[in-house]
Formats: sequence, C-alpha cells, structure tokens
Amino acid sequence: MSITRFTDMLEVLLDKQLEDIPAETQERAAWLIADTLFAASFGFLAPELKAYLYEVGIEAQDTVHSIPLLGTGLYASRVQAVMLYGTAIVNNELDEGNQFAKGHPAAHMLAPALITALEQKSSGAEMIRAFVIGYEVAARLAYASNMNDDMHPHGTWGIVGGAVAAGLLQKKGKKEIAEAVLLAASLPIATSWEAAVTGMTVRNLYTGVGSFLALQAWTFQAAGFASSAHVVDHLWGSILSKGINYELFHKELWAPPLLSKNYFKLYPSCRFSHSAIDALLPLLQELKPDVSQIESVQVETYGLAARLDYPDPANALAAKFSIPFLLSVLVHGHSLYDCFAGELFHDDSVRELAKRIVVTEDKEMTALLPAKRAARVTITTRDGAGCSYYVDAASGGYEQPFPSQELRDKFASMLSQWGEQKSSRMVEEALLLPEAAMVSEWLERINRLTAKG
Repeated sequence: MSITRFTDMLEVLLDKQLEDIPAETQERAAWLIADTLFAASFGFLAPELKAYLYEVGIEAQDTVHSIPLLGTGLYASRVQAVMLYGTAIVNNELDEGNQFAKGHPAAHMLAPALITALEQKSSGAEMIRAFVIGYEVAARLAYASNMNDDMHPHGTWGIVGGAVAAGLLQKKGKKEIAEAVLLAASLPIATSWEAAVTGMTVRNLYTGVGSFLALQAWTFQAAGFASSAHVVDHLWGSILSKGINYELFHKELWAPPLLSKNYFKLYPSCRFSHSAIDALLPLLQELKPDVSQIESVQVETYGLAARLDYPDPANALAAKFSIPFLLSVLVHGHSLYDCFAGELFHDDSVRELAKRIVVTEDKEMTALLPAKRAARVTITTRDGAGCSYYVDAASGGYEQPFPSQELRDKFASMLSQWGEQKSSRMVEEALLLPEAAMVSEWLERINRLTAKG
C-alpha cells in the first residue's frame, strides 16, 4: 500500500458528474452550504471580525473589492474575502463537521468554492458537484491519516477540499487539479489544540488561512510551483499524523459520499462536548434537580472529549471547549446561546458547580471511535442518590439527524438580527441553490434581504 491510493482515489472522484451524486446527498449539500454560509454571516458579528471587516471592506463594489460579505453591506477583494469568510464560519462553533474526518470540511471549502463560483459565473448545480467531490477528497485524507491529537484540524487537510472545489468550478483538467491538490496537501499550517481550549482566537484564523491557501494553490500551480505524492506521504504519514491507513482512501468510497455522513450542530460548542450534553438533558428532564442539592456530576466519555475538562474558562472561546462549564449552564436552566458573555458567564453558582463536574475518559468508549462518540453522565445528590444516562452518539449526525425544522430554527437564531420575516426568506432563498442559474445571482438575492430599509 502507498500514497498512490490517494491519487488513485482523486482520479476516480474527478470523473463523478452531478448525476453520479445521489439525490439525497445533493439535498444534504444544499442544507450544508446554507448552514455554513449563515454561520459565516453570524460570525461576522464578532468584535475582531467587525474590526477586520472595516479595515479591508468597502461599501461600494468595484473591480477589486468584488466579493459581497453577506449581511455586512461591505465588499472585499478575493484574498481578504476568503480569509474573512473562513474565519467567521468557525467563530461561534456552529459549523458542520464529519466524525470520520475528525474535523470540519465545509468550513474550509465554502469561501474558495463561493468566490470561484462568483468569478466563473457557475450555476448552483456546478457548485453542488464541486462541493461534494471536494468534501470527499478532504475528508478521506483526514480519515486515512488520523492527524495528531495535539493539532487542531482547522487549516490542515481541509485546504485540499477547497482546492478541488475551486478547480472543478474553473473547469480545470485532471492533471492540473492533481497538481494543485498535491500543492494544497503540502501546505498545512502548524496548529495547536491548546489555542482552542485556552480561548485564543488565532484558532479561528486557522480556517481563514487554510481557505486562503486553498484558493491560492491555483495561483501557485499556474506559476509552476510543484509538490509530489512523496512529499504528501511524508507530511501526512510521518509528521502530522500517526501514520496513514491507505485502505481508508477507498473503503466504501462513494457508498455513499462522506458528505452524507456529516453532522450539523445545534449547540454552539465543540462537537466533542455534544455527547455529554445529550446525556445530561434527559437527566434534567427526569430529575429537575435543585442545584443546591447536587453533590457532583460525573462525565465519562471518549478520550478526545475527555480533554475538555477545564472548569473555569477565561473567555467565550475557551468556554465552548469546557464540558464542566457547558453542563453547569444547562443544569442552571440557561441556554448555551446566552452564556458566553455578561453576568451569566461570570455567575458564581455556575462557576462553583462547574468545579464539581468531573470529566474522565472511558477507554471502552474511546474504542468505539470513529463510528460512535459516546458519553455517560451521572448526577449525585447530597443525600447520596445517583442517576445516570448514556448515549452512544451525539444528535445531529447521519444516524440521528435533526428534523429540518430544527435546522430552520437554528438558521433563524443565526439570522435573528434581520427579523423573522427576512430571515425566513433568506433561508428559503439559500435552499434554492441547486436551481440557481448563477451562484452570483443566488447570493445577491440573499444579500439584498439584509440591506437596511
């Protein structure tokens, strides 16, 4: 076995046409693109994103500042827009992901795919095809290479998917796409998981930089820069990961496409926390516990999730990676959408209970990865009574999908600044992407709804 399994896989996938993509996968891709686009729009509200927007954006579109930044009333150059969209998508921890990839393919693909589709006057159907194929290539690289746990997945293997999608939308040939993919796969940035758990927002920039590199790979390829399968094998087989399982490049390939096995988030927190949240919520429904009577809360979960054990986060991003803080907020009866700022973030009772929530690894749950991501939560009261609840996977994945109305409600929350009527129309327009004659017209219809007046 060798890295030629990766290049052989790419050869197979580049032959896939729209009619080769199952209808349910095309529909899921439309929802996924809408979810990612709205996550970006919501992310633009962050203080550092606002500052960045007003540094590089302008109000009147021109030949250089040609890319609309959804909902901001501003336009940016392609280079700045790809950075802004990529960074904003992950700002609120509401971006989709894939448990087999152990990360977030779409976050790295939307910006390069969207910008290329605008420039190439691509149709919605062309964007859907490019997105599904690019997603498969990136997710397969992640699946097979099993990146080191101390790295954060943003800004790494996702670059490859964005490069593939951009190449397909430019109608590049197989040879050119293969060259750009090898370049993209050779350009991962060095990332730190500690940036996330300690709340350093450079972690959000990882995705912006990765999206930029995905788009820029085509500039590099056109100029004559080159990489090789050998370099990719060395990077992903020896430096960035624990070694490549080459069989996973072809295991159940396109049966169905991995995009069909993605997950959507309803909770604005790291996906590794979601199994614990899903195990806690039924307990709260059943017990309706008095916070003052809780002695402790025990969380047993898989190894990657057990790392989210720090109970006293210093800022909003760190809080999204703290299982004790998130569960304490829920035990206190609050929404996770309300807990990352203001008085609730600093609430003494929330903080005190968080310190009595212990998170540990259960090795049997770790052994279930990647198919299952389990958790057990046990609440013990001061009188010694205990009650537990177990889930073998977090909701929102392909095996436990959210009803479409729950996703619509999520979109409405992310778009709430424009009011119920406009946000509802934005959602309906976004879901019409497969029928759009041109992506540029589709995006303009959505953006027009955000205009004042």
